[in-house]
Amino acid sequence: MKGKVFFHPIDGSGALTISWSSIPKGDAIEPKKGSGVGFFSESGDLLCVIFDEVRSDDAHQILEFDKAHIEITVIDGKVEHKVTQSKPTMHIRKRNSNRKQTI
Repeated sequence: MKGKVFFHPIDGSGALTISWSSIPKGDAIEPKKGSGVGFFSESGDLLCVIFDEVRSDDAHQILEFDKAHIEITVIDGKVEHKVTQSKPTMHIRKRNSNRKQTI
């Protein structure tokens, strides 16, 4: 999943943004793990993330949400990111065995 990375550190660190969409972002969602926020569409697709404080020389951080896991690595100002989104779980519907059968 390729996104646009925005990272302009001041004095060696700063916020890092990765955006996958140009549509309006809506409300920020706090992650279950990590320091930052995420923005999701109404259908749950990942639109954008912002990592709070990222060092420009050497950093490794993760934001973990209910259905998305975003990992960044920064080495000498070069940013790499990896996104893992969970697929919706399909529920198998059992047939009702209490039905009366007619012959």
